[in-house]
Amino acid sequence: MPIVEFTNLNKYGNMRTRRFWKESSSLSFNPDGFGPFVNYRLFKYDYEGILPPAILKLGGKTYIVPSWQEVLPETRLEDINWVKPKPKVKKQPIVVMTISSSDANKTYKTVYYPDSGKFHCNCPGRWRAFDGKCKHIKTLEKKVK
Repeated sequence: MPIVEFTNLNKYGNMRTRRFWKESSSLSFNPDGFGPFVNYRLFKYDYEGILPPAILKLGGKTYIVPSWQEVLPETRLEDINWVKPKPKVKKQPIVVMTISSSDANKTYKTVYYPDSGKFHCNCPGRWRAFDGKCKHIKTLEKKVK
């Protein structure tokens, strides 16, 4: 008992698509009022999400949740195509170690995070600078861009 999508041309030559639930495996219809036949196929609703889809009947209507997509009342879970999102690949941060110009025993770590586009440095010049960009960050910005 699948959901079927039927497409035909109306009397003005425009495409018209209908979705319906059919009980038998054969298609029969009265051709009066229908234009030329174009397409007939089994139909599945596409659902994209992390959580698995479920069907909810509420107030006389049927929905795919959690996306709240309204569907035909006869829809079953088999009529839903669950498209799982692909995981995003996280880019590795660029790290530059710099030796302090005032003290050779101190090193500062400057990091660029490509996913967010943000820079960070642990030198005191970062919080002293008006724009929050010390000389280490400005140097790394030029290298990256």
